[in-house]
Amino acid sequence: MDATKSDKRGKRRPRSEKGPNVQLGQLSDSSTARGLAPADGAVADVALACQPVGTIIAVENFDNHSGTHATEVARQTRVPLSVKSREVASRIRRLADQSESLDTRRRLRQLAEQITHGSHNVQGIAFIEASLGECLDEAGLATQPREQWLSCEAATWGLAWLARTRRAGGSAGGLLQRLVKMAQSMQAILRGNDTGPAAFILALSRLFCDIEACQCLERDVTHSLEEEVGRLVSAGGAVSLAASSATGCLTTGSAAVIQRVSRWTVVREIAMQTGNSLPWNAATEERWSAACEMALHLLGNGGRILAASGKLPKALSQPLLDAARASDKKPLRRTAEAIGKLTVPKSSVPAKKLLPRDLHDPTAAVTIVRTGWSYDSLRVSLEYRDATPRLEIAAGDRLLMDGLWHWQVLLNGQSLDAEGPWSVSCFESDRKASFLEIIAPLAEGLQIERQVVIIPKDRIVLLADAITVRPGGTCAEHGALEYEGTTPLATSLATEAAAETREIIVYDTAMRFTAMPIALPEWSSAAARGTCDPTPQGIRLRQQSTGSRLYAPLWLDCDASRLGSPLTWRQLTVADTRMNLARHEAVGFRVQAGLKQWLLYRALDKPRNRTLLGCNLSCEFLLGRIGRRGSVSRTLEIQ
Repeated sequence: MDATKSDKRGKRRPRSEKGPNVQLGQLSDSSTARGLAPADGAVADVALACQPVGTIIAVENFDNHSGTHATEVARQTRVPLSVKSREVASRIRRLADQSESLDTRRRLRQLAEQITHGSHNVQGIAFIEASLGECLDEAGLATQPREQWLSCEAATWGLAWLARTRRAGGSAGGLLQRLVKMAQSMQAILRGNDTGPAAFILALSRLFCDIEACQCLERDVTHSLEEEVGRLVSAGGAVSLAASSATGCLTTGSAAVIQRVSRWTVVREIAMQTGNSLPWNAATEERWSAACEMALHLLGNGGRILAASGKLPKALSQPLLDAARASDKKPLRRTAEAIGKLTVPKSSVPAKKLLPRDLHDPTAAVTIVRTGWSYDSLRVSLEYRDATPRLEIAAGDRLLMDGLWHWQVLLNGQSLDAEGPWSVSCFESDRKASFLEIIAPLAEGLQIERQVVIIPKDRIVLLADAITVRPGGTCAEHGALEYEGTTPLATSLATEAAAETREIIVYDTAMRFTAMPIALPEWSSAAARGTCDPTPQGIRLRQQSTGSRLYAPLWLDCDASRLGSPLTWRQLTVADTRMNLARHEAVGFRVQAGLKQWLLYRALDKPRNRTLLGCNLSCEFLLGRIGRRGSVSRTLEIQ
């Protein structure tokens, strides 16, 4: 078709090369059409007026000041972006869903509705620009940095839609100036090792990449992301957040980790959509991909983030799930689909086609164990970088334990502190059971051995501490040893101690699990060298021993079908060459819940051939099922 009139069959004339309507090219409040004067005095050339509708000027990327950005990616020309109303409105709605402020949610949803309907008349455009101005006003008054970033990002997408579809009015330049000033003020946050405003700043720099004051903002975003991902993510994908580094996150623990990975994912998605290039180098991309796998291990039922207060909005984890579903790694895609289901699927994917259900990274001092990827799976995570490890246990869509797993050891009335960091003694995992043991040295030649054992099929979790003598260490055999450990319950749960026995029922709207201190007598009336009681901090277990060794196990039954069924436990006698051993040498237990029974054995001195309930044992640890005829099926055996 030529550049003249079309024929009468409805062919269009080509768009004329005239400038935009209603002062479209003006990006400042002045009457000039030559650009923006940012805070640093730089003057940008405004090229919006001569661009086709719905496109962004392609510019070349640049290396960051660390010199690590991939040069080939940096030199690629960005693909023109079509800023469509439906897409922009969807983004603004997702931002609204992430906000904790009701006013912010209402204002952003109203803005999304206005953009969805669109407007070509001056009055409608003025309404939209007024809404954008209100978003920026609210951002300036926000007390929470996260709320400020969300409002600014929403305003950026709304203004880009006005500009790229030739709807911008006379106040568009002033709005852009305010956005640039806010972004420049947030660059100090980026340089302070916090990537909270990265999504807003990158969106502004990419959507208005033809404005010099916006274009130069991307450099700090790239450098900050590469530094943070490299610092927080280990080679194995474990994300390590310190308590003080969770700025902008709603919670701590696994929720903070998932939100941090989701934040990186949002920035990456914006970069890919607005420029078809990564916001970081290839090494950071590998670390990000590994962090996504870890974050999937921490998600609850339906792919939701679990916190002590309950499930967080789906919008906070949706970017992570979307990125996993779009991955070129098939196990990652299948796992994201499986964990996002709220009910039992009609046909389940074989476990070998999904990600491994356990993640163990001893260099980052993090271990995550899951019973599977189904909607009701059980998840236990332990972080042991500090002297007091952090424990989380979740079942389905409920967080059962969340916080620091405190411990205290006294010998002859004197407290024994850790004399070194925790180290992994043993980690074993298969379809039958998972076993983790970490060790920390104590004073007086002793050590504390902390065990976490999970039986996926039976939904049993064993939390235990053993106080033993260090190899080559010496300790008084008859010292008075005292132990106290507190497992942290989620704040949403309540507890109730049984009237006549020592088990503790944990519940909220329903019964969640039963905790049994199996080293203490079952009946409360029986004499015991210790106590187990609920406290505001969690379940506190105290035990004493006359020897230099002690074993303090807490048995958690998390199977809802067995809760309320008859249960019992007994301490068993361990024999060695026809002699009964003392409790500080080796211990054995039998636990029964409903019709199921288990056998537990732990040697506290040097393992050797011994007898327990008719079984010959030469191992250090044994956990098995007792059959109906009394035979023992050895589920887990550690030499």
